[in-house]
Amino acid sequence: MQSTGLLVTAWPIVLGCDASGVVVKAGKTASSTFKVGDRVCGCTRLGIPSYSTFQEHFLMDAKLTLPIQKGLSFQQGATLGVGTYTACLGLFQGLKLKLPDESSPISANEDWVVILGGAGSVGQYSVQIAKALGCKVVATCSPKTVSLVQGLGADAVIDYTKSEKDQLHDLKNITGGNFSGVWDTVAKNEQWARKALRDISTRKQKHFATTDDWTPMEKHEDMETCQIELGLIGRSGEEIKKVPTINEDLASYVPYLMQLLESRKLHPNEFKVVSSGFEGIAEAIGVQQKAMGGGMKVVVNLQDA
Repeated sequence: MQSTGLLVTAWPIVLGCDASGVVVKAGKTASSTFKVGDRVCGCTRLGIPSYSTFQEHFLMDAKLTLPIQKGLSFQQGATLGVGTYTACLGLFQGLKLKLPDESSPISANEDWVVILGGAGSVGQYSVQIAKALGCKVVATCSPKTVSLVQGLGADAVIDYTKSEKDQLHDLKNITGGNFSGVWDTVAKNEQWARKALRDISTRKQKHFATTDDWTPMEKHEDMETCQIELGLIGRSGEEIKKVPTINEDLASYVPYLMQLLESRKLHPNEFKVVSSGFEGIAEAIGVQQKAMGGGMKVVVNLQDA
């Protein structure tokens, strides 16, 4: 947003969308769910100054807000919002996995889910959620992050430093073509994903989901394409014409995410506190832009909890 102006509704803009903190006031509709003093976290509306998180007070949509579970710190809570929401959109909206409920209990199956970028924030949450849904998971990652991705539950990993040909060969050997969806969490692998679905998948219905929501993509008759647009969170009317149910969908994921956190089937990203206070935000942005976080979420403590 800072460099391109994407999603910005008004200038000057306050940045930030992931956060955790304490409720200081609850509106009429929010008061049935939250009260003053509750610890909460999540992702706020992007590009709208009053919702941006790099400030002392900001707004959050109650239905899209996560209570911070006992045993979790504010720092851990701050890692959950964008990562978990995007992971859910990719898996449920993009790959058409079914959100479990009382009428559809989870059972293990032999279906594979292919996750590109398993060591990133969205990738880590996607691996854990897919495993909780009973799927077998294969994820791409670097040799340095194999143990991390396997520790999150991935049944197999593919080294993305290999050639595309070798990666697809490994995918075929691992899955036998028994997958219908590829979830590109890093917005860099459209052609890889389409080749995998077209040449390796043995399924009739095929789904490609990506976090790349800015590149125009052609329609493909042999597979469904879903460009995840978390940037529309909390918005309404014409702004969400392309994905009119995004807020209802996200709200429906919150109880399931809470269930996974309570049962310890979903673990927050590892994080790195790089600074404190408002003056530390610029430093943290620099760390993130230079990829100096070492695979961890970059966190700033604005106040002592």
